[in-house]
Amino acid sequence: MGNSRLGSVVLASALFAWGCGGGSSSSGGGGSSASMGGRTGGTAGTSGSAGTTGTAGTTGSGGTTGTAGTTGSGGTTGTAGTTGSGGTTGTAGTTGSGGTTGTAGTTGSAGRGGTTGSAGRGGTTGTAGTTGTAGTTGSAGTTGTAGTTGTAGSSGTGVTVNLGATHQTIDGFGFNTALSGSSPDWATFFGTTGNGLGLSIVRVAMQSNGTLSGAVPPSSYGAKVIASAWTAPAADKDNNNTQKGGHLKTTSYDSWSTAIANFAHSNNISAMAAANEPDFASCGASIGPPCNGDYDTMLYTATEMVNFIKVLGPKLHALSPPVKLIAPEPSEWLHLWSNASATGSTVSTHPNSSDPLKCGCFSNDPTTTGCASTCTSGGGYDYGHWLAKDTTAWGLIDIVGTHEYDTQKALAWPSDVDGGKRSKTVYETEVSGVLYWPEAGPSSDINNGIAVAGWIHSALVVGEASGWLYWWYQASGSNDNEGLLLSGSTALTKRCYTLGNYSKFVRPGYVMVDITGNSNTNLLLSAFKATDGTVVVVAVNKGTSAATVPITVSGGTAPASCTPYVTSSSANLAAGTPVTATGGTFTASLAATTVTTFVCK
Repeated sequence: MGNSRLGSVVLASALFAWGCGGGSSSSGGGGSSASMGGRTGGTAGTSGSAGTTGTAGTTGSGGTTGTAGTTGSGGTTGTAGTTGSGGTTGTAGTTGSGGTTGTAGTTGSAGRGGTTGSAGRGGTTGTAGTTGTAGTTGSAGTTGTAGTTGTAGSSGTGVTVNLGATHQTIDGFGFNTALSGSSPDWATFFGTTGNGLGLSIVRVAMQSNGTLSGAVPPSSYGAKVIASAWTAPAADKDNNNTQKGGHLKTTSYDSWSTAIANFAHSNNISAMAAANEPDFASCGASIGPPCNGDYDTMLYTATEMVNFIKVLGPKLHALSPPVKLIAPEPSEWLHLWSNASATGSTVSTHPNSSDPLKCGCFSNDPTTTGCASTCTSGGGYDYGHWLAKDTTAWGLIDIVGTHEYDTQKALAWPSDVDGGKRSKTVYETEVSGVLYWPEAGPSSDINNGIAVAGWIHSALVVGEASGWLYWWYQASGSNDNEGLLLSGSTALTKRCYTLGNYSKFVRPGYVMVDITGNSNTNLLLSAFKATDGTVVVVAVNKGTSAATVPITVSGGTAPASCTPYVTSSSANLAAGTPVTATGGTFTASLAATTVTTFVCK
């Protein structure tokens, strides 16, 4: 964790020097952080008598507007014809003889979604009249207007799940036990049957003395254990302190990387991060809010991260079994692909995040405006770009790791890295509501649950993350939203259940697929498929109104039915009545302020 976390939690750790001297350590958190389609017939008018000058009648109106589709043609206006000879009914035009019912024209096509309207009648047969002057030829009448195209209905445009358009493979969801003294309820959170939420990843910490901080689940759960190094010993840093940032001395790259590799091997770590939040220095004493306390942190510039990865990577990969390398794991997703730092803290006098590398540019989206030249040349953040520029360092990274603090949203893979297509597995390894930033809490209601579901959706859909982890299992030291559970409580919050809308049903090995056609900005939709043909659609309705959406599954085997599981203010992953899918299409009925998972088979 980083600048707004763990202000009141301190875990003492014995200092251990890895060939470079000892130092004191204290625990800290992570980064900052109906109408018809044709025409309904109208009366075309009555033909004028042949001996009396009169109009040929007015063409009837085009009918009621049809539903969306192709508007029927309005018919062809008959020509006025020539003046009839005296005593003989004049010709009414090409539509038909003046004494015969005229044809109104060709019936327009109804288009999709409506019934073809009747053509209309040509008029009543005119009387031949007495002999006399034919008079002036009557006008043929005005062609009726076909009407404007009708709307498609209130349900809106349908959504399509394309099973053939695939994205990342899901590794799982989880939480952190690093630097926490709580004992998780493994059965509830990592169980896959009954009320189990189905989590599958846990993250622990390596402390400066090389020891492990954090609980791991029993092996029977088959969970993946990953870890991060918080800080090197004080003597290995240029500030001679395990806290308040400071940089790793270049003379300690070898000893510290060896210590990390030994830790990973000794603790059966599957993937090891080179550093926890290299973009954050604890700053409670030096800056104050939105910084919250001082705890173990260590800074890396982008250039320093590149150089250290080239030392650490080969050591992790040489282990038996090999350990995957996670990097760079900044506190802000912004710092993965940009030098900009987040803004929007709840501290009116200090709205920006702490920016310890002094890049001086603030935005919640990538920008180069106002960024210091030292940062644009490798002395700042933007870790992903600098790592990708170095072929050796980039080749050593197995998982691009990041946190999601402060902006609480993901960034898409940039267009200037590997042709704009994600080339590495991505993990979001830490996020929560924290003091002085959005969703600080304490809260346990559905509104917070919806917010957390939004974070997950952003990471999976925008950031293409394969793994997503909340910060703590339970808040510790302060009663806020740093944990899935509130401090001192065993009751599951709504965010536990909305996380479960993903983790319980989107299992490791599932693949995210395209879902398109959603025009409702209050709906967040994502879709996944399994090798057994199961299709999962997760729908987050942020709005205060219910929504009905037709969803079509294409590009593969169409499901027969979809079972909804709903989390709302009054329900927790409650199973609903299966919805029939006809020709691969089912109707998703989404109540306001809910997360609904459809499991389709």
